[in-house]
Amino acid sequence: MRLRLIGTIAALILLLIDVAQAQERLTIKILPESTIKITGRSSLGGYTFKYKGDLARVFQIPANANNKQVLAAIRAYQLEVEKFSSGNFFMNKDFRKVMKVESFPYGKIELISFQSDQNGNGYSKIGVTIAGVRKEFLIPYHSSKEPYRFIISGSQPIRFNDFGLNPKDASQIVEIKDSCTVELNLVVQVD
Repeated sequence: MRLRLIGTIAALILLLIDVAQAQERLTIKILPESTIKITGRSSLGGYTFKYKGDLARVFQIPANANNKQVLAAIRAYQLEVEKFSSGNFFMNKDFRKVMKVESFPYGKIELISFQSDQNGNGYSKIGVTIAGVRKEFLIPYHSSKEPYRFIISGSQPIRFNDFGLNPKDASQIVEIKDSCTVELNLVVQVD
């Protein structure tokens, strides 16, 4: 779910290195206005869970960092599953049950590798662990560049069953579809 976050940060860092060659170190900030959403369908219609936790992070790397240094700086990223909210108590409760939050309160994301082009497009290979199950994804992303500030966005379809999760466990009344989409808008600033 948080796959794009790390992959896009890494790509952003490579895009910004030319901007800051005169500096010894770059400070990359993921700003609080960044968003992560999970959208999907149930028998009652669509749903959206937004991450309500603090997405802000700060990473420092050398201005002339290579891929290995970037990967080392941004190795892992954790998000609390309970911080995803639909605004509906019962939907939140069902979502947490599906995600096995009592046994697995955090999801883990690992940046494995990344590629980017001069236009701000690229792919990231990400390892994601949800409910104790690790999967790897190759995720496309696009970044919108302003001076010293970037908005990186992308989406990735996933299936609950791929992580050993059964959405039918959540509710006997409402059927939650197995597939959902993780959407990311990451606002990044370079100092």
